[in-house]
Amino acid sequence: MWLRRWAASALLMSTLAAAAAEDWIAFSSMRSGNRDIWVAKADGTGLRNVTNNPAYDDKPCWSPDGKRIVFVSDRTGDDEVFVTSVDGGAARNLSNNPASDQDPAWSSDGQLIVFTSDRTGNGDVFVVPAEGGTPTNLTNHPEWDGPANWCPVAPWITFVSNRAGNQDLLVMAPDGTQLKALTTHEAYESDAVWSPDGRYIAFSSHREGNVDVIVMDMQTGRETNVSLDRGWDADPAFSPDGGWLAFASHRFGNNEILALALGSAQLANLSNHPADDRRPVWSPSGEHLAFLSNRDDPTYDVFVMRADGSDPVNVSNVPGEDRAHVWRPQ
Repeated sequence: MWLRRWAASALLMSTLAAAAAEDWIAFSSMRSGNRDIWVAKADGTGLRNVTNNPAYDDKPCWSPDGKRIVFVSDRTGDDEVFVTSVDGGAARNLSNNPASDQDPAWSSDGQLIVFTSDRTGNGDVFVVPAEGGTPTNLTNHPEWDGPANWCPVAPWITFVSNRAGNQDLLVMAPDGTQLKALTTHEAYESDAVWSPDGRYIAFSSHREGNVDVIVMDMQTGRETNVSLDRGWDADPAFSPDGGWLAFASHRFGNNEILALALGSAQLANLSNHPADDRRPVWSPSGEHLAFLSNRDDPTYDVFVMRADGSDPVNVSNVPGEDRAHVWRPQ
């Protein structure tokens, strides 16, 4: 497998989706003196505070229509799942329980929100209607379950669980039925993400003595180690066309953002910077990647670069940690 820096890769850009509507990103930031949810354009302009509350607001996730954001806030005295319009205004408490409720994510049809709660005395995966209602416990198991991710094209939810004595990946239907273990390895596995067509999941695994990125074919169950390096490889993210997998790698002595052309040996170092770069996320248009970097700050800022690694822009650009970056769907 060979590796080189592409200053302007026509090959990489030619496999991505054509230019679409303007890319916007949401993230959590400490710039107002407390943690709030902010949105900005991919070039860093249009920066706006969405939550604007003295509480601690974190972990935003856009609705499929791009009009609302679900997030976690401690404004009631404990961590709850709230939803608000991206234009701001009153936020609705969806979880409404004195326990810790975390990691909300929308279903692809916008009808349900999945989240993790310890209200049962351990972590379980719940769903609640996006318009409000009584949350339903999907996992209901004495071991820790969660966080969870939706399949983008089918009614399936993946989540991590300690029920087998180590952290494995499981999948289930939105009503908690059809539960199946995807991995049964004694190693620790996490960070499961779906490909856009729902055919594959990528995840991080410790099974080979270090952290690697594994891709599983959901039809056949076949697993492929796509990172194949002794360094730390994690945070996988599929491109919108499913042809590329970005991930963070420590193979150079610091964390860099790499992009692998799936099905080939073409691997590009996109960030190529001596700082620590991690958690890549593709924009829906395929034109940009957002990531975290401490190159301008001892903590982390949210950066956006072109899909070929050019033109990195510090979007958050403020002292204090910024994180939890997610793109508006298109």
